[in-house]
Amino acid sequence: MNQGEALIFSSVSLILSIILSYLSWRKYAKSKSVMWLFWFLGFVSYFIAALEQEMFALGVCNYPLAALYMFIVAELVLILSLGSVQQVPEKWKKIYYYYSAFATAVLLITIVYKPFTIVEGYVPANYPALPSGTSSMVTIPASGLILFLAAKALLFKGNKAKMISTILAIVVLGSGGMFAASGFVPALYLSQVLGMSLFLYGIS
Repeated sequence: MNQGEALIFSSVSLILSIILSYLSWRKYAKSKSVMWLFWFLGFVSYFIAALEQEMFALGVCNYPLAALYMFIVAELVLILSLGSVQQVPEKWKKIYYYYSAFATAVLLITIVYKPFTIVEGYVPANYPALPSGTSSMVTIPASGLILFLAAKALLFKGNKAKMISTILAIVVLGSGGMFAASGFVPALYLSQVLGMSLFLYGIS
């Protein structure tokens, strides 16, 4: 992916993240729901990640930016899952809170353990093994939880098309990260644009 393509994709992701942040904030302001508060914070995290991708595309990268990016792309999935977990009984919710705090602490430790850079050719592609491994402690359970609760809701209530769109968004975004980590970097940007577009339809 050349610099121009990286700028285009990161700019589209940035615009989508702003729209999603606005829509989720509006839903929170209307409902005062904790779920929508977490989803708003998750989309704000997407905005930060997209803003960093814009900086990477402009050739700006150092360890603090790389460390923040590694942290935010994992935590944004966790934050979205904290919104979804509001549907479960209080006992299980607390257990998930404890696990989330533990996984976040482990991720932070591995990120600060050894300085690194992740940018190759204007895009985040060179993921260090240790932080990548610990980030999966955050993203895999979080994505699984969101998918499970979304699928459960799909069976019983709500707009089916929008719920399916939301489920597909999670699958697409998660798949893009795995493909990018495997070396197919354009998948990261394609999945972000497609996944966030599906999210946009799902929550609009």
